[in-house]
Amino acid sequence: MRLITFLILSYFYLGNLLAQPHYSDEWWPFGTNELAGTPGYGNAWLHFHDGTTTIVPTALQMNFESTVATACDTAGHILFYSNGCEIRGANGNLLENGEDLNPGELHDWVCANGYSVPRGMLALPWPGSASRWILLHIGGNYDPVRKLIYGPFYYTEIDMAANGGNGEVISKNNVLSTGDLEPFAVVRHGNGRDSWVVVPEYNTNKYQLWLLTPAGMQFIDSQEIGPFIGCRRIGASLFSPDGSKYARTNNCAATVLDFDRCSGQFSHPVFLERSVGTLGGGGLAFSNNNRWLYATSDLSIFRADLESSTPFLDSLFKRPYYEGESQYVYSTSLAYMQLAPDGKIYMNARHRERYFSSLTIEEDTFYFKPVGLPLPVATVRTLPYFPNFRLYDLSGSACDTLGINGPVSLAFDPFQSNLLEVLPNPFTHHLTVVMNTTLPRSIFRLYDQLGRLVQEANIVWGTNTINSEYISPGIYFWEVVASEGRVKSGKCIKLAE
Repeated sequence: MRLITFLILSYFYLGNLLAQPHYSDEWWPFGTNELAGTPGYGNAWLHFHDGTTTIVPTALQMNFESTVATACDTAGHILFYSNGCEIRGANGNLLENGEDLNPGELHDWVCANGYSVPRGMLALPWPGSASRWILLHIGGNYDPVRKLIYGPFYYTEIDMAANGGNGEVISKNNVLSTGDLEPFAVVRHGNGRDSWVVVPEYNTNKYQLWLLTPAGMQFIDSQEIGPFIGCRRIGASLFSPDGSKYARTNNCAATVLDFDRCSGQFSHPVFLERSVGTLGGGGLAFSNNNRWLYATSDLSIFRADLESSTPFLDSLFKRPYYEGESQYVYSTSLAYMQLAPDGKIYMNARHRERYFSSLTIEEDTFYFKPVGLPLPVATVRTLPYFPNFRLYDLSGSACDTLGINGPVSLAFDPFQSNLLEVLPNPFTHHLTVVMNTTLPRSIFRLYDQLGRLVQEANIVWGTNTINSEYISPGIYFWEVVASEGRVKSGKCIKLAE
């Protein structure tokens, strides 16, 4: 009996231990290998660590063109990297069974130079495992009008403990979804262990919702929400650093949705139309404080204030020229964006360049540098996509049940949010309690000015109508209580008819 108890406790302890963070965004690979030794050619790592940014020239034996992913352990050591065609270990050697990713015609055309699907790959630690990883990736096909079509959506499984610790691809190119898709986005589940994966369907308002758990990738639901998006060119999608918002952009518009990391439900869509004449699909990034949404469109940067009651994409600048001249600033052509560990947003160019452009954001002020980070070798539309790996449990929420406390535990604070609303105020016959999150055993209570309980009702996720016709006119105090204790409280006024 003692042995069984020990094994059970060890299982839960080990599960929590293995769920601790993998800082996978510290290393960014780039460059081309075909003319190594020629000025401007070769490979390098961009390393973010302890507030410093270092460039480490390294022979990676790989060409990168748009598609890129890398994985690190908890100590920041590189485990493997990929260009969408193959997977290599930290020593530069091909992982066993690590060739022939994203099979098809496009693979055969481009893989001598690297796969050409931007934001098309991401490595995630397999929940509850010390050695297994999952590589999410999306294939592509050429189209003469749209140029690039996304799909199918795949996963590949890697065990870094296999093959004497050198790693092995144990299954690859497993199809999760087919059809006409757009770049996926990932955010940590509120339990601190699992990950939500959202895949938009092209030219629709439909979003596929997947969940990565210790059992693997599971399809949860497809949600149709917000306006129909009828843009021609594909852009990007991502979650805000705190995981509370999701954004998606194409060449003609962007959409922002609230997201519940417990239930996986979207709500409150906001449509942000771009100005007429903008080019390309463009990149997308949130500021570190979650307030500002930035979008690129070849020769422009747009910004929306998400704390505004009526956010819109305002052009920060168009066609970045020298004043009085008709020449591009350093030939700057802006493509995709990524918020880096140093707090800056980096942008790659649409053509071969030896720099990343950058945005530095300080409250509501931004500083743009066309050559924000000079590079020793050229990049070819290569910029990795990472979710916020430092976001873990939604502390105090209904789904924070695994005892995982990440390095940055986002406080669940409905007192300061719109997750729960009581309206209208004043009211006459009925009160409406709107819950935009799931809370266990939630109860609405109404008290008079002497503190006496005058009404009580069970409430659930969604809209709850409370009949208060029999209550006398006056001032009342309400609270919503869940199993964790008081969730939110306030004051309301009952008017006479």
